[in-house]
Amino acid sequence: MESILKNIPSEFKGEIIYREEACRICGHKSGKKISVIDYWDLRTSNLVKCSNCNLAQLDPMITHDETAIGCLAYYVKATLRNTKEKEAKNLLRNFRRGFLFGRSLEKQGIEPKKVLEMGPGSGYFLEGLKFVFPEIEITVMDVNKEVLQFNSEHHGYKPIENILEKPLEHLENQFDLVVARDVIEHVVDIKKVVENIQLYLSDQGLFHFTTPNGHEDLWKHYLTYNQKNKHSELLLNHVNYFDGKGLLDFLKEQAFEPLKYYTYKLKTTRRGRGWKVSEKLMSPVSQKLSSSLYANEKIKDLENFSFIKSEVLKSWYINKSRKMMTYIISSYLHANPIRVSPELNVGHEIYGLFQVNK
Repeated sequence: MESILKNIPSEFKGEIIYREEACRICGHKSGKKISVIDYWDLRTSNLVKCSNCNLAQLDPMITHDETAIGCLAYYVKATLRNTKEKEAKNLLRNFRRGFLFGRSLEKQGIEPKKVLEMGPGSGYFLEGLKFVFPEIEITVMDVNKEVLQFNSEHHGYKPIENILEKPLEHLENQFDLVVARDVIEHVVDIKKVVENIQLYLSDQGLFHFTTPNGHEDLWKHYLTYNQKNKHSELLLNHVNYFDGKGLLDFLKEQAFEPLKYYTYKLKTTRRGRGWKVSEKLMSPVSQKLSSSLYANEKIKDLENFSFIKSEVLKSWYINKSRKMMTYIISSYLHANPIRVSPELNVGHEIYGLFQVNK
């Protein structure tokens, strides 16, 4: 047992290379080559783990235009592989998670008034938050018009079409909560995005995020390259792979202090993510799939995926007069009682709630 534990998480082995582009956090120019990936048919890049801050990134990084095309293509592909019923269940799941987050804030005596979500997806996480705080004002920011249109028409949120790296000065100090769930692993320049989040937040404002455990997320690409010497396929644009301690140190440098910071869902570690050599754990070998096929052609098929909010949220336990039952059911389905430090680099995902001190 001790010999297994010593290998969790395992060290990445690879050559130290001089990068084409400096690390987007610390500016360091050398790093360990972990893998080679193809992002759709748009770009081939190395995956390099920084020798200084341990952030792993694409080198060279994809461009904003490539990000927009690839994100839209993946959104279409991921939606179409689900049935309408399954997609509706995903929306309900996001609502429950937003509700639980809102209840956790309420228990801490925190009542946000103005909220910005970057990369809102379906918007149902915010709908769960609004179930707890009915009076909150919600703004959503994204690079994809389709996502913003859905959030505006379906929920009534205020949309802002913008590259997350681009600062919007008129939003300075406007929000007491910024949400970025499963977003920061996607952005081209993480430092600029975090600087913008700081800009948008009022003093003592809160930043909530979730992001994959970078070590386990990176492991699949490492295995494909290390064992097969082949390029990995990257469709979902995970371009940043965070080290638990490195991410914490970076956020502290940007004047953020952790209120909650942990990883959860350790079954991924138990199954070998991050330490075990297995065919099942490898990323798919690249096929250089056509991004335009989904972004320009198959997008028309999304017309069949329209939802009525009252139908999505028709479950018997979702009722303003039964909020305790909403909480019990949501906790049963989504609570994560086993939590460990992200600095251990184990577990499925990193959860963060940070406060900015300007």
